Amino acid sequence: MLSNDIRENALFNEIESLISPMNLKVVDVVKNDLPSGCQMTVTIYSEDREVNTDDLAEVYNVIYPRYQLLLGERDLNLEVSSPGLTRNFKDFYEFTLFMGKVCKVYSSTYSSWIEGVINNVDNSSVLLCKAIIQDSGEEFEELKLNFSEIQKAKLSYRWEEENNGQSN
Repeated sequence: MLSNDIRENALFNEIESLISPMNLKVVDVVKNDLPSGCQMTVTIYSEDREVNTDDLAEVYNVIYPRYQLLLGERDLNLEVSSPGLTRNFKDFYEFTLFMGKVCKVYSSTYSSWIEGVINNVDNSSVLLCKAIIQDSGEEFEELKLNFSEIQKAKLSYRWEEENNGQSN
């Protein structure tokens, strides 16, 4: 099940405030305290371009010194990454981040994966356009799914749309 509480996480909000001036968004933050130190993974995204290695390095260089100082003598293992092409959603907040992107949603109402483009999101639902119910092949121009019926969700990629009109 997806959660709906990442925006209430203090660490998420702190890192979001650190990187928002770079025109980047935080997708997810995971922090694990270990006996010898701390392991932290930060996933970032840009709405208007692809995240590149320069972005990852810049975010790392902003976050690492701050949290290394806070940890004192404990070690910090920090990983900064992009969401990738098929990221599994952890929080409903991710629907707002990936507006306009293709995603797959497992719906308990349809008992099937539904693939479509994220068109609109509100506090309780997501609207997919060009939606296809994968088990039946049924297509919808628009399909509204309530968060309560969404069991899983992930980014998807329609390779044929990328390759339309290109010859090999």
